[in-house]
Amino acid sequence: MMKPDIPSIKSWSQEQRCDMIADFWVSLWSSIQLSILRDKGAEDLIRFKTLILRTHQRTHFLDGLDKLHIDRSLPPAVVAAQYHYLSNKIGGLNLQYIEESPKKVWIRYLPPVWSFPDLSLVAVPSSVQRAVFTGWHPFNGVSLGAPQLGFVVTKVVQEGEPYDEGYFFEYDHVLEPDERIQYLPSPVSPDFDPGSAPELDPVEWPAERLIKAKRNFARGYVEDGIRTAVQMYGEHAGSALIAHAARLCALVRFEKLRADLGVHGNTARDLVDIFSAISQLAGESLEALELGPGQFSVTRRNRLFMGQPVHLGAFSALFQYVVMAARMLSARVRVDLVSVGIEDGVVVENWTARDTCERLY
Repeated sequence: MMKPDIPSIKSWSQEQRCDMIADFWVSLWSSIQLSILRDKGAEDLIRFKTLILRTHQRTHFLDGLDKLHIDRSLPPAVVAAQYHYLSNKIGGLNLQYIEESPKKVWIRYLPPVWSFPDLSLVAVPSSVQRAVFTGWHPFNGVSLGAPQLGFVVTKVVQEGEPYDEGYFFEYDHVLEPDERIQYLPSPVSPDFDPGSAPELDPVEWPAERLIKAKRNFARGYVEDGIRTAVQMYGEHAGSALIAHAARLCALVRFEKLRADLGVHGNTARDLVDIFSAISQLAGESLEALELGPGQFSVTRRNRLFMGQPVHLGAFSALFQYVVMAARMLSARVRVDLVSVGIEDGVVVENWTARDTCERLY
């Protein structure tokens, strides 16, 4: 059995390892969204993000209050804002929290925009960013048994503002569904005082747990992105979209990835080493067998969707990242996906990589 030879990651801290794989997953999440925007349009991307965020609000919000040790007896605006501040900080987002009063609490999402890093944000219309708020924030009051709680969006980056911003506000009356979210630009908003922001319990949330939670936060969005694309378009069309996203993600990110890993060769062995390292960073199992000079058989047990329902067509689509990576590495490295299946609730993919004498393209 061949062992991967990536000396650089042996000296990495756990935080470096988790940050690396989180960045890998965020790039896939971003690529899926941008592929929907390009091929299907802004309305489909709004629907896509809203479906995911509505599901997250139903499944994560109340349970998350307990995990974050947020006191539910606090005013509803405080409870809701503290949840978004703390949960997103764990995921690696840069936020500010301003408690103007017990009934009015601001949340500010600073750049870079987590879902659209780098210049990709330029292509995203403000209607999509507004949908981020529409999909979750206005439903917190109902979940808390406080139907008088709403959310007001005051700033959106695509409209020329330096950050996304809004505030939870507790009104004096029960809100109708169409009153739960409003868009009211605010030219001037209050200062952030870091000393007044909520903090996680360091005993319950030691550094090791925070590091892993950030990694899992990113992985969860990739899983939900794949699941929702298939839900919206069906397995065939959804998988085609995911394949397109995976190819372009590799095209943009692979060279930096291999440089970060310190791999400079361009053979089949180098390709296997790179994806062995990615699997190691993700906590996966990857076994590579050298069949002969420059020929390898690879078995990877994937962490995505562990124990969850999964569309295998989507996993075949994700393999296009490997295919594009091989093409970028060398015109004389061939990869083939042999099979994708499920064993004990884990997706297992088998593929081969080999050097060729002639150019393949």
